[in-house]
Amino acid sequence: MASGAVGRDAPGSQGLMLLEAWPTGAAYAWETSDRRLCWASAGETGSSEQACATDPTTIGNSHGVDQLATLFTDGWVRLFASDHQQVTSATCGGEPLEVRRVGTVADGARTLYAMWFQDYTKGSITLLLTHDGTMSTAPLQLGDIGDRTCAPS
Repeated sequence: MASGAVGRDAPGSQGLMLLEAWPTGAAYAWETSDRRLCWASAGETGSSEQACATDPTTIGNSHGVDQLATLFTDGWVRLFASDHQQVTSATCGGEPLEVRRVGTVADGARTLYAMWFQDYTKGSITLLLTHDGTMSTAPLQLGDIGDRTCAPS
């Protein structure tokens, strides 16, 4: 974890949630004791990044998908969340993509997920979501930076 995660930005009782690990470092997310979401990555070379939301996470009754952060690790990790629903799969152009369930925050109302890409990746991902036995889809925009598309090669 980045050395700046002290005091107000320190992990709450849930602790750290692993986003991605690689041989020379790792990326994490955590909820602070005042319910703000933070994320960080640190590598063997001393390179690190850390950021925290300025306000506590508040989740209403609506269902949604939010992009939260992009971390540069041994690739490119996208952290996103779904509210009151679970991501069951992700595809790009019909090709399946690996989605990692990271954990929950906001008293279990928000589930965090991470996706790893080799490098900057552009395009749109389709997420399959479930809630109380009902299925739906939602897009997750990666942006338009990079030469790669989200479909595996």
